[in-house]
Amino acid sequence: MRRLFIALMVTYTASAFAQTEGYELKFKMEGCQEGTAILAYYYGNKQYIKDSTKIDATGSFTFKGDETLDEGIYITVMPPDNKYFEVIIDSDQEFSMTSKYATPVKSMKVTGSEENKRFYSYLNFLNDQKTKSSPISDKVAQLQKADSTGYRETAEFKDLQKKMTAIDDEVKDYKNKFIDDYPDALLTKVFLASKDPDIPEAPVLENGKTDSTFTWRYFKDHYWDYVDFDDDRIIRTPVFHSKLERFMTKTIYQIPDSIIKEATLLVDKTKSSPELFKYTVFWITSHFETSKQMGMDAVFVHMAKNYYMTGQAFWADSTTIAKIGDRARKLEYSLIGNVAPNLIMNDTSGVFQILHAVPKDYTIAYFWDPDCGHCKKVTPKVKEFYDNFKQELDVEVYAVNTNAKERGDWIKYINEHDLDWINVEDPEQKTAYKYLYDITLLPLSHL
Repeated sequence: MRRLFIALMVTYTASAFAQTEGYELKFKMEGCQEGTAILAYYYGNKQYIKDSTKIDATGSFTFKGDETLDEGIYITVMPPDNKYFEVIIDSDQEFSMTSKYATPVKSMKVTGSEENKRFYSYLNFLNDQKTKSSPISDKVAQLQKADSTGYRETAEFKDLQKKMTAIDDEVKDYKNKFIDDYPDALLTKVFLASKDPDIPEAPVLENGKTDSTFTWRYFKDHYWDYVDFDDDRIIRTPVFHSKLERFMTKTIYQIPDSIIKEATLLVDKTKSSPELFKYTVFWITSHFETSKQMGMDAVFVHMAKNYYMTGQAFWADSTTIAKIGDRARKLEYSLIGNVAPNLIMNDTSGVFQILHAVPKDYTIAYFWDPDCGHCKKVTPKVKEFYDNFKQELDVEVYAVNTNAKERGDWIKYINEHDLDWINVEDPEQKTAYKYLYDITLLPLSHL
């Protein structure tokens, strides 16, 4: 039994052209117990509650409202086990659906909504295909278990593979015919958005070898060909988020410059649809702000500067925009590839030490606190690296004490652990180094 857990959240919805004709969705589910039914909708990778109503003793319930629902795929959830079925909401928002609680898809009958009639015809067709393919999959599993290495070469496996391919082709043919017959239907947009580009054969280069990168480049460049970016209904389906996440995290090279380039091209495609633009910008910004992969903060800075700080993030209030902008400005100073901000600080003898004047090929700016427990674990490792490679790599450490109150403990630790690198401090924060280097957790190092 499938279950659904739904978070209650308020989201912005562009409704400048929304009509106020309202909606009335009538349902009857034989065998459903009395209680509360929930109407929810997809938005990106989450589901949000839109309405709720009471289910009577006959299993009947009605969702009714004065304002037209935003079009997309919705979910009706029923007690006692949060069993649910999906409903397409299009321009026809007065219809009825009857079924059985135990078999909602198989028993579904629709009145007043051609889109949902076609939707449930498709779902039942898929169930029939699954029934046909299940014994084939089971037989393949048996062959694999009997001969895990050679089963693919058997005549029986090849015959089963042909049968499975035939079933897959039937599904493709069904979808293609649906797309041809109903080009403006939401289900058509879902089918197309779920489709990968058909990749032609890779060309042969002048040296006679096949272009080994052609397949990936073609796939990347044509990844979004079938998505209708003028139709924001697709954001209220489960499709767009998974396609977006797959593209940004698995399809393109995971280096900041490549991600920034592709993110910019993608966002430009969404500008005709406020909801797609909003979700795409928000998700990319949020995802790369919290990425654990080194260097991805550059993507966050790019998104913040180009969309939030330019006034294009219409969904964000002034406080949110100010926080994102401040965060981006702080991170920008210490992005990988940028020149590190210069620091001029006093060493233990009161002599100025200039970071940019350190006469080494490599300089590690190391921010630490002698009383920090984690620093006590990491500092010896930095010291070991320094002793082993300071000559070979021509490296220096510019170590900044961030604890201005315990100068004595700082000097004592330096002497006891023979930290014979450049040790400096700025107790009055004249250099604003904590801002320039985004020091929130210790220890922190920059090369």
